[in-house]
Amino acid sequence: MNKNVFQTGIRLSLCAAIPGCLLWPLSGLALTVNVNSSAPITQQVTPELKKANRTLSAISETQNQIGAAINANGDKLASMIEQSTQAIQTQEAFARQTERLETARRNFAVPETLCTESASGSAVQVSQQARATQGALKSGSGISGKLAQAYSTPTPPPDQIQFRSATLHSQWCDATDYAAYGGTDLCPSVSDYPGGDKQLSSLLDGAGKPGKTPTLTFEQKQTDAAMTYALNSTPPGAGRQLSKGEVKTTSGKQYIGLLTQYQAILDAAREPQLAMIAASQPDATTRDVLKEVLQVPSAKKFFNDTASDQAKKRGEMSAREFEAFEVGRRYASTDWLSDLQQMDGDNLIRELIRVQSLGNWLLLGLKQEQQKANILAGQQLAIQATEHFRPQLAGKMEQVKAGTVR
Repeated sequence: MNKNVFQTGIRLSLCAAIPGCLLWPLSGLALTVNVNSSAPITQQVTPELKKANRTLSAISETQNQIGAAINANGDKLASMIEQSTQAIQTQEAFARQTERLETARRNFAVPETLCTESASGSAVQVSQQARATQGALKSGSGISGKLAQAYSTPTPPPDQIQFRSATLHSQWCDATDYAAYGGTDLCPSVSDYPGGDKQLSSLLDGAGKPGKTPTLTFEQKQTDAAMTYALNSTPPGAGRQLSKGEVKTTSGKQYIGLLTQYQAILDAAREPQLAMIAASQPDATTRDVLKEVLQVPSAKKFFNDTASDQAKKRGEMSAREFEAFEVGRRYASTDWLSDLQQMDGDNLIRELIRVQSLGNWLLLGLKQEQQKANILAGQQLAIQATEHFRPQLAGKMEQVKAGTVR
């Protein structure tokens, strides 16, 4: 026990024992007080403190929950950012892969229209076959009956040529002819190919009834009609062929010389017509080409819509129809335009090159036709020059002969 506390207690005890003893306050005297309880503290302060503690505990718990929620949301947000980043990276990788695959497809894929390239590769063979057919037609091959004899036999006298034209016309009698002399041997009935031997359309569109659609690949009767028209429009009516006995004389030899010159001009006059007829004949070299080209849906549809009956029946086209088909299935076909819209890269460039090459091929054909036209124009100029200068030269020759005699 503290010494001061002990002494104070002794003093209090002694003062209590002595009557009249007074205790004066002593400065600096410390008293120890032990408070066991207090009603205000117990009844008012302590409950409020407990309430405050509970409130603080609730606030602390709420703060903990908020912190946990913030942490959880942060983790979720971080996870979302990570997933988004991975998704973006995956998308970018897929886009790069797709781009590489598309580049490879454009550069290395075999286009559906590859078969069309072989059509241009057969153009030369088709053209050569048409020229060969022209030579055969000129000699009477590939045409029928009396018409073949007209091309292959020696030229008869002019009156017999006229009779032959009338006989051949019986196959091509039209309504006008039948109204005039129908029922005779020259016009027994109206033909299925009326006027085929006297109408230019027999060359251009093929003979047939009025109103028919143009035909670029001829059937046999259309070929005969066109050849008859060529014979009638360029008749060999200047003179007949001589016999062996007639050509032995001096005059006979001179006659043959003149006839040869005439036949050369006549052959040039017929050449454009025979070339068109030959180019209208079915050509076997187009069969394999068509099989490949028609694998393309757009080409197949254009063929079904526009091909001639001969082309559909035989699976062959003439040179004229082949060229028209090659041009038309690109320019005049909406299905090809759809194919063109789907092309890109190297495939589109190849198709454009093919179109340009086709144009060059057609321009070459125009050049060749112009060359033939120039030849014909030169021959016409020669004929006109001969007719112009022959009288003058003949007059001068008479003067020369007269001068020689003098």
